[in-house]
Amino acid sequence: MCYTLTQKEYVRLKGRLTKAINSKDEDKIIAECDYAVGIFEKRGYPDDWARWKRAKDDALFSKQRKAPVKW
Repeated sequence: MCYTLTQKEYVRLKGRLTKAINSKDEDKIIAECDYAVGIFEKRGYPDDWARWKRAKDDALFSKQRKAPVKW
């Protein structure tokens, strides 16, 4: 697979992720991560692709902690 993701696209995706993280909305963060990974699947993964993986994992964990405990 060829890496065809441009620097401009990468910067735009990184900015979108930062904006979602700053919003502190877990659903928005997860959606942005899924959107970026969809683009990475088609255009190639950047070297720091794990930034999106970590953000999604953190959002999922935070969401899980907020869920009511069922005994």
